[in-house]
Order: sequence, then structure tokens, then C-alpha cells
Amino acid sequence: MSASTRNYIVRRILLLFPLLVGLSMVVFTIIHLAPGDPALAFVSEQSFDPTVVEQVRKNLGLDKPLPVQYGIWASKVARFDFGTAYTFNRKPVITLIGERLSNTVKLQALAISISLAVAIPLGIISARRQYSLVDNLATGGAFLGLALPDFWLALMLQLFFAVRLGWLPASTAGPEAEGFFEKLSYFVLPATVLAIPTIAIFTRFMRSSMLEVIHQDYITTARAKGLAERAVVFRHALRNAFVPMVTVVGNQLPRLLSGSVIVEAVFAWPGLGHLGYQAILQRDYPVILALTLLTGAAILVINVIVDVLYAILDPRITFS
Repeated sequence: MSASTRNYIVRRILLLFPLLVGLSMVVFTIIHLAPGDPALAFVSEQSFDPTVVEQVRKNLGLDKPLPVQYGIWASKVARFDFGTAYTFNRKPVITLIGERLSNTVKLQALAISISLAVAIPLGIISARRQYSLVDNLATGGAFLGLALPDFWLALMLQLFFAVRLGWLPASTAGPEAEGFFEKLSYFVLPATVLAIPTIAIFTRFMRSSMLEVIHQDYITTARAKGLAERAVVFRHALRNAFVPMVTVVGNQLPRLLSGSVIVEAVFAWPGLGHLGYQAILQRDYPVILALTLLTGAAILVINVIVDVLYAILDPRITFS
């Protein structure tokens, strides 16, 4: 790795901190100005008393001016203390995230693995057989995959495979005591719902990238030297065609994370997406803020990793 690339990475990492501060300020303001009062979650409708609600708001620190609330919260976050949830049995937020993080990571990893395993060979075949039946089917399937809403697709798969056929479980992630492979059947439907639109995007980009590369002069020269088509495609074309795919894959990871909120809610999946959905409904500010900040940090870190992979895959790329 060149010195310019290392300097660029250091600058990008240092830039993460002001970006995260700006993100936290915007999210904190929007959440606290949104309709709804989290103090109401502590008071039942039968015994509603404005005095009690006001006391709860005072205990939670919600009676203080917004800048003061932000300063208190930000000082705790700087010490990696995300506070205590208003609901969820008043557990520490970091504990809640730790309990659900592995379920989301496993689901996302399986979804992205399925997407790449299907899209890369399909995109290569589609590019090599341009305008053929396979290419037309892949193109049509890609547009269809992008057009299907996640929530509708999740409900239809649940109805068909879980309710009618009874082949797969309809919801949850399975018993906690079982291992990943023992619970694999629980992953199939939610991972498929997350993977289908991603397969469509990856296939289209892989096809376009391969088409651009296989018409380059050096590919023509390799064929003229008598190299086998398999060697031309996989040894010479694929590596260069995969460089733009790194950006596409990196950009899709946040989409998968945001899409998992809907998918996890439909499948009652005990992950971060479902946690965020529940926190929004209950106006649990500490949980919402922690998830938003961690998601933003993950997106920024992914962008830095993508830049590094660019330099590794193509040494000609330099950063000033």
C-alpha cells in the first residue's frame, strides 16, 4: 500500500468523528421534535395522571432544554455509554444491542452470500451471451426483483412456504440453544427476501461491467494468443470487471441493513432491525439514537473499506 493511500485512509478515519457528531445532532433533534412522548409508556391509560407523566419526564431528563439533553447524552456516548432503555425492562442499551447483533449479522451475511453466489455467475453468463434467452430472462428477472416490495414479498413467501406448504417456519430465529446450521431453516425466508432485490442489482452491474471489460483490446489480444475462453474470462476479465462491483456491494450493505427493519418486523426476527422498529413505536430515544449512530458509523467505515479494496484490486488507483 502506497504512502498516499495510507494518508488518504488516515484522513478518512479522522473525518469520521465530525461526521458522526453532525449525524448525532441531526438525529437527536429530529427524534426529540417528533410527535409522541416516551413518558406515556410508563403510565397506563386507566391511571393516566398528568402529574405522574411530568414526574416521569423529569426523571428521564426530558424536561431539560434540548441542547442540555444533547450535551448529557453526547458526554455519555463519548465514554461508550449509550444509556438505559426507557422500555425493554430498562436494560442498558449496549446490552440490548449485544443480544441482537449476532442475529442481524448472521442474516445479513447469509443474504449477501446468496446474492453474490447467484449474481456473479449469472452476470458473467448474461454478458457472454448478450441478447440470448438467458440474458433476456436475467434482465427481466432483475427488473422484477427490484420492483417487488420487501414487505409484500415477505408476506407472500410466508403464506406459501410456511402456511400452505408447511416447509419452513414462518417467523423467529429458532431456539437460542441450537447452533447456526440447526436453525438454518429459520434463516431461509428472511434471507431470501433480503437477497432477491440485491441479486437483481448485482446481476445488472456484473453484466454491465463484464460487457465493458470483454470488449477491451487486451481481452481481444488474449483470445488471439489462443488462450481458452475460461482462462480469458476468469484470469483476465473477471478481476477487472469485479472492481466496480466492490462499490456496488459496499453501497448495498446499508440498504440491506435498512431493509432488514421491515423484514425483521414481518418475520419477528430478534435482530437490530426489529429492535429499532419496536423502539420507534415506543419512542425509546436511547435505543433509537444508539442504533442510528452505530448504523451511520458502519456506513462510513464500509466506505473506507471499499476505498482500500479498490487500491488492493487495482494497484493503478492512487489517492491524493
